[in-house]
Amino acid sequence: MVSLVPATASYSRAQQIPTRLIPGTEESLPIIGLGNSRAFVSGDVETSTQLLNTFLDHGGAYVDVSGSSRVTVGKILAESGAQERSFLGNYLSGQNAAELRDEIRALQAVQGEGPLDLTMKRDVADLAKRADEFRALKEEGLARYVGIGRPHKRFYPAMMKLMDDDVVDFIQVNYSMLEPEAASEIIPMAMDRGVAVVINRPFINGAYFSIVKGHELPDWAAEFDCESWAQFSLKYILSNTGVNCVLTETTNPKHVVDNLGAGFGRLPDRKTRERMQVHLQSLT
Repeated sequence: MVSLVPATASYSRAQQIPTRLIPGTEESLPIIGLGNSRAFVSGDVETSTQLLNTFLDHGGAYVDVSGSSRVTVGKILAESGAQERSFLGNYLSGQNAAELRDEIRALQAVQGEGPLDLTMKRDVADLAKRADEFRALKEEGLARYVGIGRPHKRFYPAMMKLMDDDVVDFIQVNYSMLEPEAASEIIPMAMDRGVAVVINRPFINGAYFSIVKGHELPDWAAEFDCESWAQFSLKYILSNTGVNCVLTETTNPKHVVDNLGAGFGRLPDRKTRERMQVHLQSLT
């Protein structure tokens, strides 16, 4: 049986990772999440277990999964009894109401009984057409939340329409110093509508690290408790109070710890955010 290592003494520190409320609820999520790692996708149980162990034992909860990753992650969490410490964002592919229910029941057989935490879609137009089917999943106790996720600004108008029509509880969008557009309209609208915001592409699929590679972290990063270039980006994103959680994706447990470190300590203020943007632009 695959099992996660029991929480260590460091877990008491990890429990202090800030959380932010899911709007309209009394439920909170830690502000750093774990994206759909290549280890999950490939079914690498050993690496996936190490990642999940490190993530959960350092205070993480939100794990983004789709396709075969839902089974890989679900089995590891179920066999270790760690479901209560996790919050899974499951992407669904069912093409009609019956297929959705069958898909959810199959996932419950792997991940554990009870409603799925978050059911996600990538097809914005499809979710708009089938909004009633997804609302019914919540009404029937098969899912607790419904969300939409697309990593490109061209989808923002359609995602905003979903919020206007009260279809989604979560949106997942791209946002960072290199892709700041979400801050101008869609994140403020989510705050106004009471929709949780999850951020993807904090490192632009690695492009960010290509820019900062070989450069020293500026000394003034210590002013907001930043210890790495990864945290530099994550703390910038988290300083937007409309953001509930930032998803980070890696196959390296050490990177998981570093990423989670961005959840501790101070966050940059407005002037510092501007300074961060200028500094990053100077490196390009």
